Amino acid sequence: MLEGGLLALCIMSCLYPFTTYLSKSLLQKAMRQKTMLLFAGQFFLVSAISALFIPAILHGFLYLEQSGFFPPSELLLGRSLFSIMYINALLVALFVNFGFCGLRFHEESMKLHEALVESQLQILQQQISPHFMFNVLNHINILMQEDVGLASSLLIRYSKILRYQLDSDKSSKVSIAQEVQFLKDFIEIEKVRWGNELIIDCSWKIDDNNKEFPPLLLITFIENAFKHVSRGTSEKVYINIAFEQITNSICLEVENSKSNIQKEKDSVSGIGLENARKRLDIIYGNDYRLAIKDSETAYYTKLVINI
Repeated sequence: MLEGGLLALCIMSCLYPFTTYLSKSLLQKAMRQKTMLLFAGQFFLVSAISALFIPAILHGFLYLEQSGFFPPSELLLGRSLFSIMYINALLVALFVNFGFCGLRFHEESMKLHEALVESQLQILQQQISPHFMFNVLNHINILMQEDVGLASSLLIRYSKILRYQLDSDKSSKVSIAQEVQFLKDFIEIEKVRWGNELIIDCSWKIDDNNKEFPPLLLITFIENAFKHVSRGTSEKVYINIAFEQITNSICLEVENSKSNIQKEKDSVSGIGLENARKRLDIIYGNDYRLAIKDSETAYYTKLVINI
């Protein structure tokens, strides 16, 4: 029993440097440089070299048995031929190295996947900024020609929500209270800009203000409603917004009236909604539902997220 334990320890100690070199050095280098075919050759070469030491260890233990240091056992019975011992040793080396390299490959793949997802989220979140800021500057430019005082007041309020947006780029989570306040600030500014031309009805139900949530994920749906709502028509012009957060569920419903007259789409139309879908797919996978109903007189979206 003692001899078997010492033999296993010696073999594993012999294989450890080779296995570590394969999994931590050669494999990582091959993954970075995308030379996995070369790594396959290196894997078999290093395994073959490491297997050479195992027969030497077996012969050493066989000598210790013959000299009386260990009592005779069946552990090394029939292991006098080097060729047979080497083939068995090579199989052991391949098995051990494959196991460790497989675990290391899985670990590195997960790290690369997480880094890729994080990079994609940052790119998508940053793409919202120029699109949103373009609309902000365009609104202020129009008001500067009509009411300089109002434009100045709105510029100060816009700076508040833009500051939140810029700060949100540095973190992946904010509280529900922060995100909802951001939405409310945006809506209040739009109320001033639209005046009596638009009926806006909002309801907010929040169960836990401290619940964490990805920033700038909901603004797209509300912004689109203000961007595409009917204007200058005799029809009822409205936007209805309902937000509800209960335990681990969030529901946002947005509906806006629309005109039968087709508007010409600008070059950035649809970017916000497309980015929002991609972020939802990356962050929540199958844990969200987005329903969109587009009729002749209204545009309706309902987003339900399990957070």
